[in-house]
Amino acid sequence: MMAPTLTQFRQPVVASPSVVPQGDLHHPDPNSNGNTTSATDQERFLALEKRVETLFLQIQQSSMASTLAPSGKALRSSKSKSYFPNSSPLNMPITPEISLPSTPALQPEDQQESYTEIPDTPSAKLSLQILDIIQRYGQNTDDGWVGKQKFLPFVDEYVKNLKPVEMVLPAFPFKSPNGKDKVLGNMPDLGEEVALMHLNGLCESITKVYAPGAQVTIASDGLVYNDLMMIPDSEVWDYSTAIRDIIVAKDLKHIKSFHIVDLLDFHTTQHLTREEYLIHAGCYRRELIAKFSPKNFDSRESVREDKDTCLTYRGYIKFLTKDLKYSPLGMEFANEKRKYKDAIEKLAYDMILRGKIFAAAVNAKCGNFVRLSIHPSVGQTKLSVPLIPPPKGFPLMTPWHSSVLVGLDGSFRTVHADEGRVSHDIIMRDGKPYHFREKSDLWDFGMTKVTFEHLYPCGLIIRPADPATKPSLSEINMKKVRGLAEHQSPVVLRGFADTTDQEVFISKAHELGTVLPCTYGILQEVKDHGKMHPFHNNVVTSEAMPMHYDGMFKFVPEIDARGNPKVDADGKEIKIQKPPRFQYISSIAMAPEGTGYTLFAASRLFFQHLPHPYTVDRFEKITWAMDNNALWDAKLQGLPLVVRHPTRNTPCIRWHEPWDRTKSNLSTCDITIENDVQDVTKVVDSLLCDPRVCLRFTWGQGDVLVSDNTLMEHTRTEFAGECDRELWRIHCD
Repeated sequence: MMAPTLTQFRQPVVASPSVVPQGDLHHPDPNSNGNTTSATDQERFLALEKRVETLFLQIQQSSMASTLAPSGKALRSSKSKSYFPNSSPLNMPITPEISLPSTPALQPEDQQESYTEIPDTPSAKLSLQILDIIQRYGQNTDDGWVGKQKFLPFVDEYVKNLKPVEMVLPAFPFKSPNGKDKVLGNMPDLGEEVALMHLNGLCESITKVYAPGAQVTIASDGLVYNDLMMIPDSEVWDYSTAIRDIIVAKDLKHIKSFHIVDLLDFHTTQHLTREEYLIHAGCYRRELIAKFSPKNFDSRESVREDKDTCLTYRGYIKFLTKDLKYSPLGMEFANEKRKYKDAIEKLAYDMILRGKIFAAAVNAKCGNFVRLSIHPSVGQTKLSVPLIPPPKGFPLMTPWHSSVLVGLDGSFRTVHADEGRVSHDIIMRDGKPYHFREKSDLWDFGMTKVTFEHLYPCGLIIRPADPATKPSLSEINMKKVRGLAEHQSPVVLRGFADTTDQEVFISKAHELGTVLPCTYGILQEVKDHGKMHPFHNNVVTSEAMPMHYDGMFKFVPEIDARGNPKVDADGKEIKIQKPPRFQYISSIAMAPEGTGYTLFAASRLFFQHLPHPYTVDRFEKITWAMDNNALWDAKLQGLPLVVRHPTRNTPCIRWHEPWDRTKSNLSTCDITIENDVQDVTKVVDSLLCDPRVCLRFTWGQGDVLVSDNTLMEHTRTEFAGECDRELWRIHCD
C-alpha cells in the first residue's frame, strides 16, 4: 500500500501588465572588468531602454488608481514638481524603519488557495518540528503561528527529498539616509553583523533536528527604492557587497543573498562587477517594475482591507517622517508640517505599491520558500522575525534604520543615534563608527590599552590595542576582568604573552579571587587521559559532556551564626552545595578543527527567550532532583532551578542536563522535576543549547578565559581522542 502523499499546490502565475519585450539586455563580459562596452551592446541597451519607457507609459495609465485620493482627485498634478529628481514615473520611496514594503501575500488575492491538512507521516511530523523551530524566532507567536499551515507542504517536500529547507527574507537594502538622528553611517556595522548571525543561528537550530539543514536567502532590495531617496546606486552596491563580506568573514554557511538583477532573466550575475552594475542599475530597476507591476492594484484599498498592509503603512508613516527629515522633501517643508505630513502619506501609499511589485518578483523566484519578514503581520502568509530581538520593554528596529547599543551586560539593543549619543560612548572600528557602548569604568584597563569584541549571542574578547606589543598577562587588571565577567561571560583575553606560563597564570588567579583547591590541587590539567571505565572522571576524557555548572558535587559544612558547623537530628554535619564563583582557564593546546568546542549558555538570554507559558516566577518555584551513578554516585534532591546572582540579583539558571548511556560510556544521571511538569526538562535542555542563548566558543592557542559560574551554564563537545587538547583550569571565589 502506497504511503499517502501531500496535496499538490499549483504555483500561481503573477499577473503582469504586459509582456516584457524579448531581446537581450546588455549582459556584461566577465572578462571585461567593466571597463569596456561594445557598440552592439550599447545599441541593444538603448533599444531596450526605449521599449521599457514605452511600457512605463502603459503601466502608468493602468496604475493611476493607486495614486488617487478617495475623492478621485490626484494628490499631485503630473505637472507639479517631483520631490525626488530622476525618479521613475511610479514614485515610491524607500525602506522605512521596519524595512521593505510588505504585502498580505506573495500571491495576488484572487489567486490565493485553501490548503488541506497533510497526512500523518514521519516526514510531516519532522516538518512540523522544523516549523516549530522557525516559529520560535518569530515575533508575538505565543498563541501560535497561523501561517504554519501554508508552509507545511513546502517544508514537507524539502524533507521528503532530503533537501535543505529554504527561507527567504526581503531585507538589507541600505542604511537610512538620516545619518544624524538614526544611524552611524552608510555602511553595515555591528547591527548587521548581529542580525546575520541571528539568522544563521535559526538555520543551525534546524540542523540539530534535520541533517540537511536550512538556508535563508536575503533578497536585497536596495535598488528598488534608492532612486526615490536620491541615494546613489553606488551606495547600494557598496552596502550589499559589505553584507556579503560579513557572511564570508563570519563563516555564515546558511546565509546567501541575491541582487534585484537576479530576479530578472539573466543567465548569471556571479561575476557582475561594480562598474557593470552601476551602468545598468537604472535599467534593472525599470525592468523589474515593468515585469512585475500588478494590474488594478490600489494601495489605498489594500491599506483599508488588509491588516498586514495597514500595519506596514502605519510603520511607514511613523518612520519616514524621521527618515526624510534632512532630505530635500524634509527641508522644503521644514516649516509646513501639514504639507510634509501629506507628502509622507503619499510616499507611504506609493511604497505599498513598490512593495507589491518586489513581492511578486520574489515569489516568482522563491514561491516555495518559507517567507520571513521584518514587518509586523498577522502571520498568515509570512512570519515576522526580529533580526535583533530586544530585551523586554524596548522597541524593535532593523539594523539599517538604527544604531546598536551594547550594554554592560552584553545585551544588544537597537536605538536611534540621537538617543545613543546622549548617554553612551561611540566605539570606532577601522576609523568608522561601529556601535554605542554603555559607559563604565570597567572598560578602562589603565596603561594597558585594549580593544573589545562583543560576541554573539554572548561573550567578550579583549585584545591588545596594538597587537605588535603583545603585553604580558601579568599586566592585566584581573579585577576589571572579574567585574566584566559578572555582567557578561565568558571574557576572553586573546593575544597576550605569558598565558601558558604556569607561574604567571596561577599568580593572576589569586588577583581574580580566592583560589579554591580541589582533590587535584589548585590547577587541573583538563586533557584526555585515555581512560574510559565508568568510575573515571569525564572531564579528563574526549567525550562530550552534559550542560552543567561547576561544583555540582562540591559540598561544605553549613555554618551557624556562631561560626560552628550545623548538625542534623542524628548529629551529622549538614552540608550545603558550594559551587565556585568563577572558572579561570588557559588554552595550552587546541583540539582538531571543528571539535572540542566549549559551549556557554547565558542566563540573561535564557530568560529573554523563555517560551510561553513559562516565566521566571514559575521557574523560581521549581526544584529538581538528580540521580547520578558511577564516579559521583550522588542522589541530590531539592535543587533550585533558579538562583539569584550574588552581586547583581538577576535570575540565573541552575541545571545539569540528563545524561544517559546513549551519550556516555562513563557516569550517567537522571533528572526529575519535583514540583512541576516533567516537560520542563525538555524546555530547559532545548533552550540552553539554542543559538540565541548559547555561544559555541572556539579556543585559540594561549587564550585565557574567565566565566561567571553562576551567570553561565557550560559544556563541551567531543573531540578526537589522543589529541593534544589541553586546558588549565582554576576555580575562584
